[in-house]
Amino acid sequence: MSDLLTISANAFPDELLCRNDTVLRADIFALWFRWFTEGLCNPLHYVRDETKTIVDIMADTFSRVNLIFSHEPEPERMKLTEQLAIHIMAEVTRQRQLGRTHATLAEKQELIDDSGDKPRCWICGFAFGKDAIDRFLKKRSGILLDPLEFVDILMPRGLSSRDISIEVEHKLPVASGGGGKDNLALACGWCNKSKGARTSIYDADARAPRCSYTLGPHTWHELPHPFWTVRLLATRGKCEFHSGCSADVTNAELFIAPSDHRGSPNPCNLHVFCGQHDPYATHRFYGREVVRRIWDDRARAST
Repeated sequence: MSDLLTISANAFPDELLCRNDTVLRADIFALWFRWFTEGLCNPLHYVRDETKTIVDIMADTFSRVNLIFSHEPEPERMKLTEQLAIHIMAEVTRQRQLGRTHATLAEKQELIDDSGDKPRCWICGFAFGKDAIDRFLKKRSGILLDPLEFVDILMPRGLSSRDISIEVEHKLPVASGGGGKDNLALACGWCNKSKGARTSIYDADARAPRCSYTLGPHTWHELPHPFWTVRLLATRGKCEFHSGCSADVTNAELFIAPSDHRGSPNPCNLHVFCGQHDPYATHRFYGREVVRRIWDDRARAST
């Protein structure tokens, strides 16, 4: 404990977090706040019983606030309780609505129309093919999407037909407050399933999954966690080439890549590039079955 006290008293230097310091800091503060509020009053206690209201939440929260903030004046404790209860009730409402929000065919068509001539995944900029669009809009029956012949080793989209299909994605998950048409976007199946309902980069494993493979002239021993990839792509949304680049998710496909081969492919060493500035553009694509085997090995190594 004495060592932890010493470490916690220090300010963490920005330089150690590299260019992703904003994401890493903001996500940890949001996670701490979520743990604090849910530690006071767990929203899941009220989700299934829809007779429970904000009054019940306030009663349960107030007892905990009184215990933790007993030194504060009662009006301040009441004000804090009200604010926390509103936040927790909003989470309860969102949880109750899970699975009830589906895009209609008209909304799907609107999303396609708003995407211009070349609809793309809002996260990675992957351009959808005509068959994927027709299947999404149900224009023809029996449309099958073939998995890709060559797949990105760092972001294995294309191992299955779902990976390259179009799905309606909630930019901010419903479980975290997302709602309304403005929150809907087109996403490739790979990004959508890799993102799930997670919002914080710390929702994924803290360590890069272990697996040996070759990328360029170097042998690597870890793969980037898929959610790290999706989180950084969705946050940046554009190429991070050091001298500037106009490529973003609206006009180009984006890729995740380590900035230095000597480091682990974790959030402190991962950056976003377009195809033109991707340092591994000629090395990242392997045959589909090779990529499948490598990622399967990664799965086994992480258990």
